[in-house]
Amino acid sequence: MEAGCCLVVPQLRAYPDDKWHYFDGAGMLEQRRLSKDATPLPEGMSALRSLCEARGGFFVETEHHMISYTPGRERLVVCFDNLNSPRDKQERVPFGFPLALKQGWGVLGVMVKRMDWFQCPDLKERMEELRDLGLFDSYPHVAFYGSSMGGFGAMAFAPLAKEATVLAYAPQSTLRPRIAQFERRYMKAMKRGDWSGSYTDAARTVDRIGKAYMIYDPFVEEDRLHAERMRGGNVIALPVRHFTHKIPPMLKLMDLLKPVALEGLSGELSRKHFYHLLRQRRTAAPYLVSLIDAARDAGHTRLGVPAAERAVNLKDNWKTRQALKNMRSAQVSEDEVAQ
Repeated sequence: MEAGCCLVVPQLRAYPDDKWHYFDGAGMLEQRRLSKDATPLPEGMSALRSLCEARGGFFVETEHHMISYTPGRERLVVCFDNLNSPRDKQERVPFGFPLALKQGWGVLGVMVKRMDWFQCPDLKERMEELRDLGLFDSYPHVAFYGSSMGGFGAMAFAPLAKEATVLAYAPQSTLRPRIAQFERRYMKAMKRGDWSGSYTDAARTVDRIGKAYMIYDPFVEEDRLHAERMRGGNVIALPVRHFTHKIPPMLKLMDLLKPVALEGLSGELSRKHFYHLLRQRRTAAPYLVSLIDAARDAGHTRLGVPAAERAVNLKDNWKTRQALKNMRSAQVSEDEVAQ
């Protein structure tokens, strides 16, 4: 790695020398010449490139994306960027990379140079090339992983692997405007990507996924409508109220992101155990604040003030105190209007 890089590399778990060997990724996907219209490579990618190549994998650019591969055993996790991923300018890695790498699993990172919900013909061609070269078939288990934009990517591209497992947080089903007329949050992405051809509507191919876990907040109207479009017998919908659209940060603050991710990616997450784990939300400040804000927005100030006071007693920090202050202000305003 270049001087100044300090990417922490977890030690790989030891596996017996059985039939599931490391897939030989060296030279498997070669770098092609990019056009003059290609999005430039972001800063902070040298450490990841060095790690992939040192372990026999690869790092290649497409016109508007990047694909990194770190070989592993037992399971391949295909990780898709979300909108927050490019904010890490120093040592950028795929979404969920440290967790998967620590398990000794292989990691295929699908990373963005521009926010287009992975709608570039060049990227789709390279992903199909990996399928045809046998990358997905070389692992006994394959999982696709992502949140929001990455959740869409995980759901849309999962049919590339046979009987794949998907763990998607608040995924979109599509951004094709004629199909998802209710979606108004990502108007630029609707116009930026090439929404023709394959991998544009996860609802149309959801039946080709082995098992899909979808975790979303049903009180976020767009997320609920996307989830309803992706129903199926192989889809395990796990609604979580008052988590908002940013589900991974909420789970992380509750110390639940790791157990949920490990069980979900392994295909072992049951509905019963998920909601058992979720009991921890009752004392988590972000959840309490979200609950209080929802009560305030709905005009339930009389009940909301004592609830907010209870939240401060449970978790006394600036967020809960601010939520209480806002609730009290809303009650004063309501009383003034009533007078």
